[in-house]
Amino acid sequence: MDLGFCLSAGSSALRVSRGRTGASKRAQVLVPGCRLRRCRLEMQESSSETEAKVEDAAEVKPDETVSEVAEKVAKDETGDEPPPSTFYQAVTQAQEATELALSKGFRLLEVEFPPLPQSMLDSAAIGTYTVVDANYKLVLDYAKRWADQGKRVAIAFPDAAEKDRAVENSNEMEEPYPNIRLSTLVDGFKGTILDRLLTAGVERDVSVREDDDMFIVMSASCQELPQVEKMCNKAGERPVIFFNLKLDTLRGDLGLPAFPPKDLQYRFLSSILPVYYLRQRSYSKTVPQPPYVVNYSGALFRAFPGKYQVLLDTSDGKFSRVETMEERPALGEVRDIMTKAMGLQVQNSAPLMGFLRKGVTSVTWWEADSDKEESNTWRS
Repeated sequence: MDLGFCLSAGSSALRVSRGRTGASKRAQVLVPGCRLRRCRLEMQESSSETEAKVEDAAEVKPDETVSEVAEKVAKDETGDEPPPSTFYQAVTQAQEATELALSKGFRLLEVEFPPLPQSMLDSAAIGTYTVVDANYKLVLDYAKRWADQGKRVAIAFPDAAEKDRAVENSNEMEEPYPNIRLSTLVDGFKGTILDRLLTAGVERDVSVREDDDMFIVMSASCQELPQVEKMCNKAGERPVIFFNLKLDTLRGDLGLPAFPPKDLQYRFLSSILPVYYLRQRSYSKTVPQPPYVVNYSGALFRAFPGKYQVLLDTSDGKFSRVETMEERPALGEVRDIMTKAMGLQVQNSAPLMGFLRKGVTSVTWWEADSDKEESNTWRS
C-alpha cells in the first residue's frame, strides 16, 4: 500500500533496530493532525512559490483514466478498499463511499482525509487559511459528483466572513459550479458590513433552502457545533456531510469551559456515520535497550461499507494492514495493535511497570460512554 501523497520523506523518518535478528522498521509521519480552527488572522505566506505548491497539491487532477483509477482503488482480496495514493483517488473513494451510504438510507455522514501533504503542513509558511483553502478545493471536486447529477448542493461555512472569503476565491461567484452554492450555517444577509449599513433591502442569505438537495459542512469549530445541529434539523431528511471537520478533535473539547456540553456527542455526533476515514496515528515507545525510545506510525482507514483497517508504516511510504475490525476501534486500541505489530510489547513485566508504560486509560470519555449515546452509528 502506498500513501505517498500524504507522506514526508524528510527528517521525520526514523530507522529503528529491534530484536536479535536486527530487523528494522521505518517510522514516518503519515497524515496531518492539523486542527482546523477558525482564525481571523492569516499567517503570511513566505513566497509566491509556496502558494503555487499549495495550489498544485490541493487541486484534484484527473491525470489518470477512469479505468486506471478503478484498477488502483479496486477492492483487494479482503473485500476492503486499499488506502489512496493521490488526492484524486481519495476524493473518488470518498464519493463512492458516500453514494453507497446514501443508497442505504444514512443521512448524516462524515468524510475525513488529509487536505495537504505532510511536508507542507510541517512548513511554517502554511497558515490556517491555507489549509481551509485546500479543503475548499477538495470539497468542490467532491460535490461535483452530485451537482453533475442535477442535485443542488449547498456548501455551508461557519459564518458570512468565511463564506465571503470563499466567494472571493471563486471569482466573486456564490455558485462556483452549476448546482453548487456557497452558504452559511445560520441565516444572514449578503454583502459586507458596510453594504448592509448603506444599502436598503439587502438580500437575505438563507442557510437552508427548499431547492437544496444536500448539504456539506466545512471549517466548523467546536463552538459552532450547536449551529451545525440546528442546520441539520432544518434540513429534515436531506443528507448532510461533515467534510474534514476533525470530529475526533472537536469531541475532545466538549464539556470544557466555554465549549458546548458533552451531551452534544450523546444526542447528535453519535448519529454521524464515518463513510470515509483516514487519520494518522503516531506513537512513541520506551524500550530497555538502545535506542530506548522507538517512534512508529500508522493510520486508521475505512471506506464504507468496508471494515476499519489498522495500517502500520513499514518503509518508504509503504503500509501494511495489521488488523481489520467491523466496529470503530478506540484510539488506545489502535495504539496497542500497532505496538504489538511492531513487536514492542514488554513481556512478563511487573503490573506497576505495565501501568506506568501504558497509562491510566486506553479510551476517551466519548468512546467509553456508550450507554449514554442515543445512537451507536458513529462506531459503525
